[in-house]
Amino acid sequence: MDKLEKAMQKARQERAMSAGLSPLASSPFAAQGSLLQSGRALPVINSKDVVTLTEEQLDRSRIVAHHTRSAEADVFRLLRTQILQIMAREKYRTLAITSADYGDGKSTIALNLAISIAMDLKQTVLLADIDLRKPNLHEFLGIEPEAGLSDYLLHDTPLPECLLRLSFERLTILPAGKPIERSSETLGLPKMAALAHEMKTRYPDRLIIYDMPPVLAQDDPLAFIPHVDAVLMVVREGKSKTADVTRCLDILSNANVIGTVLNEAF
Repeated sequence: MDKLEKAMQKARQERAMSAGLSPLASSPFAAQGSLLQSGRALPVINSKDVVTLTEEQLDRSRIVAHHTRSAEADVFRLLRTQILQIMAREKYRTLAITSADYGDGKSTIALNLAISIAMDLKQTVLLADIDLRKPNLHEFLGIEPEAGLSDYLLHDTPLPECLLRLSFERLTILPAGKPIERSSETLGLPKMAALAHEMKTRYPDRLIIYDMPPVLAQDDPLAFIPHVDAVLMVVREGKSKTADVTRCLDILSNANVIGTVLNEAF
C-alpha cells in the first residue's frame, strides 16, 4: 500500500471515529452485481405472503446479521448499539443510509443493520427502498414485489398492499416498486412527505431505515433529506475516492451525518 492509499484509509477511519462510529474494517460486504442469476425470473410476492429467506439466499446476499455466533454478525451488533444510542440520545427516529456511488455496498449494510436492529426485542424496523430509479433491495431478498412505494405514490395503491413481511420478526420491508424516471420529483411530492411523517410517528418503538440512492448519482437524496433525522455514509475501501466522500459530506452539510461505515472486502 503506497503513502496515498494509507493516507486515504487513515482519513476515512478518523472521520468515522470522530462521528462516534467504528468503521467496518475488513468487512466482506462489498457490493455485488445483479443478484439475478442465469436470467431466472424472481418469484412475485404480494403483501399477503411472508417472505421466508433460505440460508442459500442469505449467503448469496451477504446477509449475516441473524447469526448468533459470528464475528461478522457481531460487527453489526456493535454498529446497531452505537446507532441506537445516538438516535435515542438525539430522539431520532429515521435513518438514511447512502454512499457516494453505486457499488459501495450500502444496500447490504442497510439490510444487515435492519435485521440486527429487529433482533433487539425492544425495536421494530421498517426498511424502505427509496431508490425509485434503480431499485434493487428486493433482489437481495430474491423476490419480485407485486407493488411498492412508486405504486403507492403514483397509482394510489394502498400502502398495506406495498409492505412485505419477512420471516424475521419485527422487520417490515417497503420495496421501491416499479422503476420510474422522474424519481426526485416523485420523492418531493406532498404525498411522500405525508407518508414519511406517518411512518415516523405511527409506532413509538419503530425505527425507519431508508436505503437511499447514492449522493453523487442523482439528486434524489437532496429531495428527500428534509424528511430524515440522521444519515449514515457507507465508504468502500479501495473504491470510494476521498474527494468523492468529501464532496458527499459537503452536499449533506445540512443533514445530521452521524457516522461513516468503512466497507472493505478482500
